[in-house]
Amino acid sequence: MSKYAKAIIRYYNVEFCLHMQNENDSLNVKCFMQNISKDIRMKDIFNWCKAHSIVCTTKFKYRKDFPITANLWNFYSYMRARFGI
Repeated sequence: MSKYAKAIIRYYNVEFCLHMQNENDSLNVKCFMQNISKDIRMKDIFNWCKAHSIVCTTKFKYRKDFPITANLWNFYSYMRARFGI
């Protein structure tokens, strides 16, 4: 496995980029992605990455197909989850 393998999870306006360092990380991420449910929250993804020592970077993307109020609410939720508020 490449030292810098990545997996992308898209959650509404947020892209999570999971950086896998070894085969164990790859297996954990694969299992997580197969068992992800519709009612998962951003905070759950952040906590899972932290619990499994998976390096995770995020990027918020404004979506033109969402109303401005939805984009603002998603940004607010993103900031709360990112900073653990």
